[in-house]
Amino acid sequence: MTPFASNKINIPISETLTPNQKRHLLFNVNQPLELSIEEFDKEWWPLVSNVWTRFSYKNNVNGDSWKVFICRFSKPNKSSTRKEGVSSKKRRITKIRPANMCSAKIKVQRYISEQKVRIERFQDSPDHSHALEESERLKRSQIVRDLVIQEAVKNYRPPEIVSAVKEYATDKLDLGESVKELRRKEVTNIKYKIHGSLDAHLIGNPKQELDIREAISFLEKEEYLVNYYEIPHLSTYGFVFIHPDHIKNLEQHGWLTLIDSTHKTNKYDCRLFTLYIRNYYGCWDVGAHFFVSNENSDTVAEGLKIIRRFARRWNPRYFLSDQSNIESNSIKMAFPGLKNGEQECEVFFCTVHIVRVWMNKIYDKKIRQKMIHAMHKRTRIGCENIVQEALNECSNSTIKKYIMRNYVTSTNSLESYHSELKRTTSPQHGLIGACQKIVALDKKKRADSEHVAYEFRTKKISAIGIDDEILDEIHKFPFPVQQMLINEFCAVEGRIEKGKAAPGLTSLNCNCLFFHRYLLPCRHIFHENMYGTMKLLIPDVWKKFQQMFDESGFEIYIHRELVDLEVPVFKMTEAEKAMENRRLAVSELTERIRDIYWRVEERGDKKKTGAFISELKNRLEPVLNIPI
Repeated sequence: MTPFASNKINIPISETLTPNQKRHLLFNVNQPLELSIEEFDKEWWPLVSNVWTRFSYKNNVNGDSWKVFICRFSKPNKSSTRKEGVSSKKRRITKIRPANMCSAKIKVQRYISEQKVRIERFQDSPDHSHALEESERLKRSQIVRDLVIQEAVKNYRPPEIVSAVKEYATDKLDLGESVKELRRKEVTNIKYKIHGSLDAHLIGNPKQELDIREAISFLEKEEYLVNYYEIPHLSTYGFVFIHPDHIKNLEQHGWLTLIDSTHKTNKYDCRLFTLYIRNYYGCWDVGAHFFVSNENSDTVAEGLKIIRRFARRWNPRYFLSDQSNIESNSIKMAFPGLKNGEQECEVFFCTVHIVRVWMNKIYDKKIRQKMIHAMHKRTRIGCENIVQEALNECSNSTIKKYIMRNYVTSTNSLESYHSELKRTTSPQHGLIGACQKIVALDKKKRADSEHVAYEFRTKKISAIGIDDEILDEIHKFPFPVQQMLINEFCAVEGRIEKGKAAPGLTSLNCNCLFFHRYLLPCRHIFHENMYGTMKLLIPDVWKKFQQMFDESGFEIYIHRELVDLEVPVFKMTEAEKAMENRRLAVSELTERIRDIYWRVEERGDKKKTGAFISELKNRLEPVLNIPI
């Protein structure tokens, strides 16, 4: 006779019981319950896993078992109220829960042969001394945690997960009491714990060679062209990956190319280099990517040469870079210019980085301000004059030589791309994980670019307070141009508020920066047209402005890049070029040493950092002591 036959239960368990009713039946077990093992484990116990904790158990030889569970409020030991040797200021603030608040117990018996579970009150155990809601405040049940995990996988923000879980549990499961006390902090903790399992596919193979192969295989499936390469004498490697759409970007819009690298995207600390271009519709897009195991000019230059072989019609005129000698050297090696019968490729440094450097290099505030002023001048003559003034006022010969180099514009758009990428990558990811995130972001950028291209001709801007006749003419321009014209038109009101009169223009030639850059009606032309004596913007004039964009986008301004990118160009002799190359070589070595030092320093091992510095001193000491 089985245990179930001898202990017949008189309470039928209806399949129509709600989860809330099941919770109450397992809270105070007034009469024994019989359930199948599968039903108990999946539908009943997760509802009260927060109420009970194991007290004792026994496993029989035949596979049967029993466990006694006790209420979580029955904590037997009294909490400590102070920590020995810890000051009150540094002591962690914790909640103290009284001991032995509840002595309720239940016994759960499993019968493997019958696949049944019997739940009953243990001996003469009392009812709970508290309400079920108190247990919900103490700990979340497994069913609530499972609901949170299901939503956390969708990568929602914690407040949105809390709202979704509460709504579903209340309306669909009748578990409003279980989720009533659910807090955002708890959801954040649960999301953090499952983060590792969610990112398991991004970790990649523990063997680096296999990880690289998997990454290359993934990229090829995504229709990227991939080329792996090695630099034997430096024991470095890298691999280039470029999408066919990126090749078109480089060949059509790569006359001005941004280049920058970023780190901490993978566990091997391979540096990711990205080339960035701006298309005819004013939208930034990706040109190419490549990883390098070590950031030096030879390895980076080889990556650029491979990209040139993929994009055969890519002939960059300008590169925009941060203050990196490695990047400058590698560009010179990959694009030798007239030596190979090619056009010269010039490297400009980002204004953001150059100003940071000037803070240290040009320590005279007055001269530094002059250089910043010169850097933003729109004409060659104006720039050269201000630079010459700075040179005349500078008494330091070293600074004078340094001032001879000026650069304009910024790589901030590419840094924004890398910043967006690093929000999704991690130093714990493998190269396969980093490549997956790069491909996803590239797709987003391509979609954004296509959207901008579509809206370039079709979207119309809305504005208040503008004459319908003028607004109709503005609507005939591409959308980004409409935005610029509306801003200039609205600026007229600001001029009037400042008490400025009409500028008195007699023609469409204005000396302001906006007109000089874009050859479009500026605020001064609008002001004269509206309140001056001369009606400048007649239908024929509007038509001439609009014809600029009939069959083109912003490429009409490419032939004017010498105006916007002008810097004082100083012709160098062969001896000066050789000296400059030597200076860049020394600067690159210094940059590489500093990069390796910070890699060691960031690991937090003082012994390894000290050993590195000691080794560096020993190696450099003979060089530094060479008689000059």
